[in-house]
Amino acid sequence: MKKKLRKDIFIIQCLFLLFLTGICILLYMAFMPIYYEYVKDKQILQAYQDIAELDLSDLDDRECLMFANYENENLSFTIADENMKPVYVTEPVDNIDHTVQRNILKKLDAFSREPEINRNSGKLLETARYRGIMTQDGTDYYIVIKDIAAGRKSITMAEKFYMALFLVLMVPGSICMMLLWKALLKPLDQIVFAAGRAAEGEPGPRLEEEGRYQELNQLAKSMNRISLQMKEQNSQIEEGKRQMLHHNVRKDQVEKRRKEMIANISHELKTPLAVIASQTEMLGYTVDDREYYVASIQEEVAKMSDMVSRLLDSSVIEHQMESMIQKKIDMREVMDYIILKYEGMVKKKKLHLETFLSESCFVMGDREYIEQSVDNYMTNALEHTEIGGNIRVTLKKQKSYIRVSVYNEGRQIPEEDLEHIWSGYYRNKREPKREENGFSHAGLGLYIVQSIVTMHNGSYGAENLPTGVEFWFKLPKYEEGQG
Repeated sequence: MKKKLRKDIFIIQCLFLLFLTGICILLYMAFMPIYYEYVKDKQILQAYQDIAELDLSDLDDRECLMFANYENENLSFTIADENMKPVYVTEPVDNIDHTVQRNILKKLDAFSREPEINRNSGKLLETARYRGIMTQDGTDYYIVIKDIAAGRKSITMAEKFYMALFLVLMVPGSICMMLLWKALLKPLDQIVFAAGRAAEGEPGPRLEEEGRYQELNQLAKSMNRISLQMKEQNSQIEEGKRQMLHHNVRKDQVEKRRKEMIANISHELKTPLAVIASQTEMLGYTVDDREYYVASIQEEVAKMSDMVSRLLDSSVIEHQMESMIQKKIDMREVMDYIILKYEGMVKKKKLHLETFLSESCFVMGDREYIEQSVDNYMTNALEHTEIGGNIRVTLKKQKSYIRVSVYNEGRQIPEEDLEHIWSGYYRNKREPKREENGFSHAGLGLYIVQSIVTMHNGSYGAENLPTGVEFWFKLPKYEEGQG
């Protein structure tokens, strides 16, 4: 059967106190009487020496004060001359003669010029007597000094009193001790609870690290670190699950898009193939318009070739991104380079380009692919902005992300199309095909952007603003020690 630490500490402390009290009582019983006798004997001898220095023939008030001091220590004095005339008696005045007769006259045989301390035990008291004969100026003085304390019997009573007091106070003292230990061990209970949560794989509550005891504070700090690490690990696991789910969803979406892409391409190829077939048939019936039909056939073949090439390019890009090498990249430097690259095209269309670029925007990634993502946003903005319109490029830090956005003034994207524009070869059926100003509608640009950003653990999106559209993506901010 397992025991609680608090209970064991309480029992051990009670046993220790009981043992310590018993030892104290034994030592008291063994040595207190000896010590008491030693002190009293020394006190009596000192009093006798002090009396020898007095003039017993003529005691004044100052000398009587010395006797009073000793009497406060439970000593009594009876002094008489050789004629049994009282010199000094501790007893009341009306009993002086009786006291002299009882303590001196009846005990003359017990007096000596070299006295010794004698102890007598009675029913209630144990007394120590010192009987001596002191000569001053030819006169003998009989001196009796008595210790009138209870002696050993008083010590025995004290022992019994202390033992009873200990037994009476043992119960309330134990309760108080139990409550005290409960309060003192409360931080330990919290640590045990946190450790139990940790054993179950759940981070526990944060523990107080500035308590009374250094050892418990260190243990609390360790448990807090463990809880923090578990939270981070759980977050990583949840993030891994989320990414795995996202990956699976994205995989399904990619497969769906591939099927849609094949269907779209098949549909797109039907028209040029039909044109080629009809133009080839016409070549068999006429000679005059041969050059026109040949040029028409070549134009349709070029469109088909361009379409197939873009499809192959997207497949190659997706395959290469799986083995891309990521490094620390200064996004401010990347944005400056791209803006400079498109400066000529901006001037050609007489556009107004605004830039808001923050410093120290570092990410971990493949520069070539990230540049390609920004390129696609820029070409998309240049294509859909009318002459004299506005384009705004922004780079800024957001907590743990770096945000890149390209805004272009122009026609908004229909709300029902916003979630589909990232699909390869998706085109709004109401939007006419455009191939002007040197830009062709590729159909794969945004699809490539979402592929690149996703491979960099980022996010992307598009938002309609009152006067245009803003495309953006976010990449995780570079942290020191990363990579």
